[in-house]
Amino acid sequence: MSVVRDDHEWQYNPRASVPDFARHAARASELSRAARKRHAGRYDVAYGDTKLSTLDVFPAATPNAPLHLFLHGGYWRGRDKADYSYIADALVPRGVTTVVMNYDLCPDASLPEIVRRTRDGLRWVHRHAAELGGDPERITASGHSAGAHLLAMALADDAGGDRLGGDRLGGDRLPDGLVKAAVLVSGIYELEPVLGITVNDTIRLRPEMVDGVSPMRHPPATATALEIAVGANETPAWVGQSRDFAERCRARGSACAYHEIPGHDHFSIMALMETPDDPLSRMVLKAAGMPA
Repeated sequence: MSVVRDDHEWQYNPRASVPDFARHAARASELSRAARKRHAGRYDVAYGDTKLSTLDVFPAATPNAPLHLFLHGGYWRGRDKADYSYIADALVPRGVTTVVMNYDLCPDASLPEIVRRTRDGLRWVHRHAAELGGDPERITASGHSAGAHLLAMALADDAGGDRLGGDRLGGDRLPDGLVKAAVLVSGIYELEPVLGITVNDTIRLRPEMVDGVSPMRHPPATATALEIAVGANETPAWVGQSRDFAERCRARGSACAYHEIPGHDHFSIMALMETPDDPLSRMVLKAAGMPA
């Protein structure tokens, strides 16, 4: 492998730049097991017709509460909603119904398919918000890594013009303002670099798909306020993606704040969403209109 290829892999594959990533995954799983014992949740609620089109719901104590949906990371090929139940510890005590959503994974599904089904999931949550204990007019969302990418693409403001791997979406865009605000954490927003890293052996992204699944080229609708966060200890290329995406969104007129969080890498940053007082939790609570 050439030096250039080595550097490219390090820049765009977080597992190559954070050797102890498994430690963070183990902590998240442990916290999530404990959270499921504390909270009365509804698990594996189907929102679609595929095996992984399911979500877990942690209702707030009062009905018609603000509803927050979280999408996990894993480079579209791994992890599970059960690894992130701990987010309920940060939001439910402050009165926010919390939904943690799974999605189909590569290579069983293509990335364009996953984007489409993520949009379908958001529509389903909006239609069924009251049944889940939430207010359909107060939906916010967040995602980490691949989850941030999927959320950004789900919110893409392309009325009939975007193309997902050659498939025209037509009127598939979400209604303006369905998601009032989104917190995007350590996302990847321009996907051309993915073509040159080893994880693409599983993702199977093809060059003709790149334009249709790159949020940098299809920014979110301006009706959704954005908070874009990234760890200062992430690789320069990964930090650059968040910074450039924030600039792109602001240039289009979005209310968009950019946060480069000192001392955190691609995996440790999610420890900032464990309790109501953590920085990412406060961003979500503020977006939901709740006391932070």
